[in-house]
Amino acid sequence: MAEGIELVSAMITRYAVVESLYLLEDSTLQNQLTDGITKLYVAILRYLGIAKTYYNKSTTSQ
Repeated sequence: MAEGIELVSAMITRYAVVESLYLLEDSTLQNQLTDGITKLYVAILRYLGIAKTYYNKSTTSQ
């Protein structure tokens, strides 16, 4: 689980750079890129919700 959170952190940082480089300019693929990044962020938020539940169960059951 900790490795997954580390991966998520790296992905958020990486795609923040992608946003700043490619979403400020008008492009024919801008809408597709925006949709893809939005779907990625939704998946990340879902994963973080699962991770939060996992860690809350681990600490309360001890």
